[in-house]
Amino acid sequence: MKKTHRMLALAGCAIAASVHAITTNDIQLWTGSGTNRAALVIEWNSPVVFNLTTVPAPVANKTLVWGYQFNGTATGTQMLDAILASDPRLYAVINTAYGATIVEGLGYNLNGNGVFGVTDGANTFNAGAFTNGCLLNPDLDADAASPLNSGDLYWSGWWGPNWNTWNELGDNGGFAASPDRGSSPYWDADTWIQGQWEYANYGLDDLPLQDGSWIGFSVAAAGYDANTNDAAYAAFNLDEQAPPSPDGTYTAYVCSTNDFAVQVVSSSGVYSASPYNNPAAILGRPTLKFVDNLEGGITNRVTIIDPPYNVAPGGGDVITEITSGGQITVKMGRKVYHDPNHPYGVDLVVFGYSFFSASDTSGAVSDSTDLNTALLAGKTPFSHSTKVSVSQDGTNWYAFSSTPGIFPGNAYRWDCPNESWTDEQLNPTKPLNPSVYAAGYFAGQTVAGGLEQFTGSAGGTGYNLETSGFPWIQYVRVQPGGASTVIDAIAAVNPAVEGDALSMTPDDIASGITNLVFQLPADTSKTLISINFDSVSDMARISTVGLSDFSSFAPVPGNVLNACQITVAPGPGGLGLDFLADVGLSAGSNYTGDGSDLRVLQWNGASWSSLAFTFNAANGQAWVAGLTNLSAFVVARLSAPPISIQAGTNGWNFPFTPFANVSYTLQRSTDLATWTPVGTVTPTDEQSVTLQDSAPPAKQAFYRLQMKP
Repeated sequence: MKKTHRMLALAGCAIAASVHAITTNDIQLWTGSGTNRAALVIEWNSPVVFNLTTVPAPVANKTLVWGYQFNGTATGTQMLDAILASDPRLYAVINTAYGATIVEGLGYNLNGNGVFGVTDGANTFNAGAFTNGCLLNPDLDADAASPLNSGDLYWSGWWGPNWNTWNELGDNGGFAASPDRGSSPYWDADTWIQGQWEYANYGLDDLPLQDGSWIGFSVAAAGYDANTNDAAYAAFNLDEQAPPSPDGTYTAYVCSTNDFAVQVVSSSGVYSASPYNNPAAILGRPTLKFVDNLEGGITNRVTIIDPPYNVAPGGGDVITEITSGGQITVKMGRKVYHDPNHPYGVDLVVFGYSFFSASDTSGAVSDSTDLNTALLAGKTPFSHSTKVSVSQDGTNWYAFSSTPGIFPGNAYRWDCPNESWTDEQLNPTKPLNPSVYAAGYFAGQTVAGGLEQFTGSAGGTGYNLETSGFPWIQYVRVQPGGASTVIDAIAAVNPAVEGDALSMTPDDIASGITNLVFQLPADTSKTLISINFDSVSDMARISTVGLSDFSSFAPVPGNVLNACQITVAPGPGGLGLDFLADVGLSAGSNYTGDGSDLRVLQWNGASWSSLAFTFNAANGQAWVAGLTNLSAFVVARLSAPPISIQAGTNGWNFPFTPFANVSYTLQRSTDLATWTPVGTVTPTDEQSVTLQDSAPPAKQAFYRLQMKP
């Protein structure tokens, strides 16, 4: 089998860097408790000048964010310690020998495999040496350290480029969103300010937190400069870079071997020449990287324009070719269930040797190809026709009637603003939207634009088990639909969960795919959000996030049972989007009522609006029909709201936050036995209202609020 060279020809194209101003409501990982909230931002970035250091550059320019809740007073050190203890992927090298908390190194286990640690060549510290994510006062050369896991985000420095601490301008807190770095890539040398960020005046120990505080870490542009004019600050290069707004939408895929084929049951007709003659090459996850022996032995990522080929970097086989009349039968690592709640109804994904042609004058395709300028030259990819069959027991089989070419896969996320690859792995258990297979969605796109349509999926071709009649399967057989086929891997689909994103297109609706479901992350058998589209004018990206804090909204009346933010945005190149959808929201597994005591509220930008809904007691969902815009939603159970008492010009005032269209009566008693109504109101919205007792008794009185739905 020969690999086809895809020569690229440059196409002029303007790329606009995207900016995402993340707010604390977008943060998905929180620790601590209390009513005050602060955020920690860490940017792993490469220094401008690598002086006095042998630390390898971080594997990607990546900015991540964590949230911290507290009451009373807290410091930056307390926030960092709490976050390190709560997130098993984040780790730090800390020096306290000088009486202060000095951060020498920060790392993040990007692929989530649990393997982390640091070494400077002479001294090695594995994960067991870290206590609550912290390696304290080690005998480690911070200017020579590197992560034990080469795929981790990591940087450390002392004399070389070190970690710098930033906080929001004025150190006052209260920022609704991550402070803006501004237009300059560096801070002002006189003011030490960059946009809304400024260099921290104190160390972490002395840096106080307030409600809304943001603290950031970023790698210095260079190391110690003995020629700096101001000797007091000679250790700091005046071109430090403040952290940008972090990415709050990325959720990493944590690999499980049971998601893939684990055993070859039988094979025949396998291609005779190495390295494509090993049936076991299709076991495990899809290939991430391969050695390209046609391009001088360089290692490339698997992309939609550069498919898996030759061997893995460690020499292992990556793909298997099956000739006409042959087959490979495998056993999956777990039962693969037919689940209509799976994304787009897809239950199984097959990966092969497929690719789009691209045009660019920079030469053969490699990891150095700029996907922002490379154009997809063809409307359809090169692929092999493949016949897929499934079975519960390995004896009784169902063969899918169609034999499509396997759609290209893509292993890692491309960073459009920085025009570079990241080491963030896309999810092979998350299927592509089937409408993406259509040529129309890729015609004339840049490669980067094509990848945006993957919405976090690693690609491949999906199969719906519904037509098989099997409720589940555990055996899969792949055969050529023509002269031959080439297989990389087979994956079982996992449900989409709240915090993830999916897409919807007009083609989906025309083919009967109208419903998107997002499950509870801790228990994927429970549905939190269902969205059924009646219409959509163009490709739409639908993202979700759970809400647990409402400090940036108006007070929510009642007991909150479920709350989420749903965002709908146009796909790549889209300028506008119209849609009509019904939304189903879970009332929670502990709710056993008939829905009459529930309210569904939607945030309209200024207040909560009460929505008409129907309640499905069978699945515990409240359904709202005919929505043309999506935002924050709350399912709340009616409860008498707390009331406060204020002195009025005549008597006493009792303000409270109501539900809409609910009757509230203020009642008074002097003996807790007889209650007298003193005022009634039926608000039409959830804005604060006030009832008044204009003639209170001279002696002590008691008040309560009675409500009638």
